[in-house]
Amino acid sequence: MAVVQSLRRGENSPAPLDASGSLTVTVTGAAVDVSALLLTAAGRVRSDQDLVFFNNPVGPGVRYSPDGVHVDTRAVPADIETVAITASLDGSGPTTFGGLPLRATVGSDLEFPMTGLTTEAAVVCLEIYRRAGEWKVRAVGQGYDDGLAGIATAFGIDVDGPEADPAPPAQPPQPVPQQ
Repeated sequence: MAVVQSLRRGENSPAPLDASGSLTVTVTGAAVDVSALLLTAAGRVRSDQDLVFFNNPVGPGVRYSPDGVHVDTRAVPADIETVAITASLDGSGPTTFGGLPLRATVGSDLEFPMTGLTTEAAVVCLEIYRRAGEWKVRAVGQGYDDGLAGIATAFGIDVDGPEADPAPPAQPPQPVPQQ
């Protein structure tokens, strides 16, 4: 039986890639939606399409499934340095992670139990990143009170708010009756 390495916040480890250069990240312990952000060296997405989640389930080298996120490092574009794995509460239970157990697992080799979360509704769990041509994993555990929208905004995605009703068309001026 293989020993699972447990990471603490801020720790790094070589990415446990399978023979095809891939890995799968799952997040358990609470009812969450898992997503991934493809980030450039500037720590920002290139476009809104770089958020991979249930409404946009496939990105270059990254695929969402209800069980987690699959990353094929060989298909991640060269200008993407980091794939940030996030989890947000799915709305079926509590509204914050306070007191909830939350664990990110990379394959069967790495785990990151996230502790100390309180008012957060979403969290950047892990980063899978390139360093000197090799892929590594960093335990992050950074929470956001404003959910996935807060994470998306922090990494450069323009989150549309609820659309306001359009203003009624202006009425053309009525002719003044001549007397």
